[in-house]
Amino acid sequence: MLLREDFIQMLEGCDGFQRNEMIAAHKEATPVSVRLNPQKSTGPENVFPVENIGDMVAWCPNAFYLNSRPSFTKDPLFHAGTYYVQEASSMFIHHLISNLFQDKVGLMALDLCAAPGGKTTLLSSLPHFRLVLANEIIQTRVPVLQENTIKWGAGHVFVSNNDPADFEKMGAMFDLVLVDAPCSGSGLFRKDAAAMEEWNPGLVSFCSARQKRILVSAMHAVVEGGYLLYSTCSYSKEENEDNLDHIMDSGLFESIAVDVPGEWNVVESSSAVNNAKGYRFYPNKVRGEGFFCAIFQKTGTTYAGYQHVAGKLDLVKPPSILEDWIMLSPQLRFFKKENELFAIDEVNLPALLQFKDSLRLRKSGLRLGSEIRTDLIPDHELSMSGILSENVPVLDLSFEEAIAYLRKDTIDKEGSGKGWSLARFKGIGLGWVKLVQGRVKNHYPMSWRILMRD
Repeated sequence: MLLREDFIQMLEGCDGFQRNEMIAAHKEATPVSVRLNPQKSTGPENVFPVENIGDMVAWCPNAFYLNSRPSFTKDPLFHAGTYYVQEASSMFIHHLISNLFQDKVGLMALDLCAAPGGKTTLLSSLPHFRLVLANEIIQTRVPVLQENTIKWGAGHVFVSNNDPADFEKMGAMFDLVLVDAPCSGSGLFRKDAAAMEEWNPGLVSFCSARQKRILVSAMHAVVEGGYLLYSTCSYSKEENEDNLDHIMDSGLFESIAVDVPGEWNVVESSSAVNNAKGYRFYPNKVRGEGFFCAIFQKTGTTYAGYQHVAGKLDLVKPPSILEDWIMLSPQLRFFKKENELFAIDEVNLPALLQFKDSLRLRKSGLRLGSEIRTDLIPDHELSMSGILSENVPVLDLSFEEAIAYLRKDTIDKEGSGKGWSLARFKGIGLGWVKLVQGRVKNHYPMSWRILMRD
């Protein structure tokens, strides 16, 4: 790929930029990296052929490179949420958060621009957060965010579809607010040639202004002493260091620098006015794509937001029908919406009540299923969760059977017994089947089915 000259000239003077090396890097293949789900996998050798497992990603445990790109669409373990395909540079937020929060637990995080869900799933796997709220303003992108968070199996992830300004009205609530801002996309040119065709200085200016508006709302959502993490997949100063100055100009935050091993080749940059620290990733220096991030700690206070109306939930005692479905624990609470049954950790109930009053929630708590008389019609979300009982019947599938299941095809397999069973591949749940007179009925979600054919 040949980089446009007007783009190259715009980057002259950016910290760490090297013209010839950058041009050469964009003629090379894009690395492939994945991050394992610690809830569903014990190691890369249980997911990928040993010969395809490459080096670990230095700044993110459980993440590694693949020597070649497989067909993820045809991998049942991908659909089971065993791993997430994520660009390596963007996983650096794991290093930032782990260094700053260390042994802190019981925190709440907001991923303000969350779709498709890569950073949300990363946050949800960290031990610091009891609740992660993943928000996406664009309604058409919410379904893929829901799908990815459900597959990951984290019941403490909530999903909302709101404008960032709605969080400004709520006031300070979150210990971490992540703004992975919509940007001009120049850091992904190597992956997406069309992005380079669409790029122009006007787009950079437009994105920079939009990012500033988002940041104004994000700053109000951070509690005093909490952190604001800003990132883009752009190289432009206007979208990166200039916006760090915008954050500093609020008078509410101080820039935080973290230790980064020199051998990682991550470039530390500084904003022109306030000397705020940021981290630049160049494909000629790291094994990854273009990325920028910075983190700030809130030192000032903002208004508390509007007075919330005390919300209510239809809390219920653990229905007896759940005994054979889930691992009951003292901290779980249950509520109903009409005939649908949900589970939530007790500690997150106050937050849910506030979210209900303020946001358009698309996922709240763990959806268990529909209670019909004395039976439970299990939801797909339950099959992906970590609270599923070991007493639930299972139906193990071969690779060919698993692909047929994920295509929503008829499964040519006889099952013993009757009723609901968890369809599994290599011991990992894929979803529900129902055994009726020895036949297997496929209950995989229609909207998630694999459309690719050989």
